[in-house]
Amino acid sequence: MNNNKIIANPSFLQIGFSIFGMLFFLSLAYLAYNSEVESYQKADYGAMWVIVSLFCFFAFGCLYMLLCSKKVELTNEFLSIEYPLLFKTKKVSLDDIKKVSEGNHQINSSHDSSRIEVYNGRQITVEFFELKKITITSFEVSNYEILAQNLKNVTKSYFKLHTGNKSIKSYQGYGWLIFIIILTVGLVFSLIQKNLGH
Repeated sequence: MNNNKIIANPSFLQIGFSIFGMLFFLSLAYLAYNSEVESYQKADYGAMWVIVSLFCFFAFGCLYMLLCSKKVELTNEFLSIEYPLLFKTKKVSLDDIKKVSEGNHQINSSHDSSRIEVYNGRQITVEFFELKKITITSFEVSNYEILAQNLKNVTKSYFKLHTGNKSIKSYQGYGWLIFIIILTVGLVFSLIQKNLGH
């Protein structure tokens, strides 16, 4: 980030959840479909494929989240949104922005009919005159706070980029990420040990 532009890179939080979430669900799918698949009864065989398919679906969801990682760049003239893993970039003049609004962005998990809050952040929605609207969340990118502060003013005639002194760091959600990393590494290690034991 310099005085002429604000750059919001893909966050380590999203990348971490995507990669380790994908590994976790693929490991569970492999565990469900193991080398002893012949031992399944006919009724259990169909249930096994349902479980494997479900875990693979979640793994592909994590892969999709990783592929959709955004790098956002804002200057006094344009807004650029790059998808590095898809080799795709959208560059739009600030004059083409119709409306900018900000709201809450929550990621929740449920266990035993109770809701567990994994992440509670913010999201900003940019609407254009001719293009589809784009949503950027604090979960997806770094430097979200400074980016959002500036984006909310881009439709005003007096807009001038204000980078501030430094980015605001947030470590929310990293506890869950560390938990998933430990869980995934443990699961993968146990699968490797199990295969080496055969």
